[in-house]
Amino acid sequence: MCWLNGKQKTVEEIVAEKSAGMTDQQKAEYWWELTQSLFALLGKVDVPVFYFTPADWQRVVQTQYPTLTDVKIADSKFFSTSLQGLQEILSRDWTNLVPYLAEIGDCDKFATRLYNHLCDFYKINAVVPVWGDTDAGYHGFNLAVIQDGASLSACLIEPQSDAIFANVGPLGRYVPRVTAIELGIKRR
Repeated sequence: MCWLNGKQKTVEEIVAEKSAGMTDQQKAEYWWELTQSLFALLGKVDVPVFYFTPADWQRVVQTQYPTLTDVKIADSKFFSTSLQGLQEILSRDWTNLVPYLAEIGDCDKFATRLYNHLCDFYKINAVVPVWGDTDAGYHGFNLAVIQDGASLSACLIEPQSDAIFANVGPLGRYVPRVTAIELGIKRR
């Protein structure tokens, strides 16, 4: 609840009032500006961002996860950060705080939400949603390529807890079976 013009209102009521009479395009721009402002208030972390090519991304992923083949990349450039940068972002990211709702707010939505958060607010697109077999069954999580000193490495992220695994642990020992349709990553 917030106070506006001497009255207590919800954020939804304030946004509805402010956007009344706007075109769809104006509403979209207003919403984007509002989300950017709210994000700035929450405290964006300044992290180093590194550029690398799709060939680099593919080489690193296939080196660490050799059964991943037929990789098709949707982006022509990849941007990522270091492990420390990723940990700092995850410490402030709200993805893991969203309530779990079976089927409509479950693991694959968490993975997509984290990917979108990193793209929208940090311009990092090298942390993609993936799906694979785990002890608990088929599961959605994120596959990241990060800067590791002078080289690149891959790791997996459980977006519901912000845990990061590098080829070991509950997620890291499993090779993702199918990733986001946009990337077309498949296991033979």
